[in-house]
Amino acid sequence: ILAFDILEAKKRIEALPWVRASTVERMLPDTILVSIVEREPLAIWQQDNRLHLIDAEGRVILSDHLEAYADLLVVVGNGAETQAAALIALIGTEPMLMQQVKAATWVGGRRWNVHLKGGIDVRLPEADPQGAWARLASYHKNHHVLDKNVTVLDLRIPDRLIVKTGPKGSDQET
Repeated sequence: ILAFDILEAKKRIEALPWVRASTVERMLPDTILVSIVEREPLAIWQQDNRLHLIDAEGRVILSDHLEAYADLLVVVGNGAETQAAALIALIGTEPMLMQQVKAATWVGGRRWNVHLKGGIDVRLPEADPQGAWARLASYHKNHHVLDKNVTVLDLRIPDRLIVKTGPKGSDQET
């Protein structure tokens, strides 16, 4: 037991994808005590047409056999993995809207396009996405905007809501 390399064991354990942190202790005369903190799945990150299960820090946990995690939010784009926790916190502030979210794309390394069930794309601004998300919730509560024939809701201009309507693929704007 004295020849057992505790630091090497800790290093090997923490190299495992599901392990966030660990402690390894020698308890004489004949016990090695190992404790781990497991990574918690947060979202599915799509990069280069591959899917990865990520945690709140944006670390990849798994890249294969993700069927059990199909109910998690899908985030797309370079850098989306490190911004996913903030996005989930943001969309969680409006539970009614959160139920509608199926995916989000990190655009230009600075802002999100949120894809809702029913094919509606919500373009959030770089500055104050929280305020824009709250405005969308208010618009929906007062005007049922998500129940209409809408394809794009652009909230990037603070005092305006730009709505693209019509069947999918249409170029009509209102």
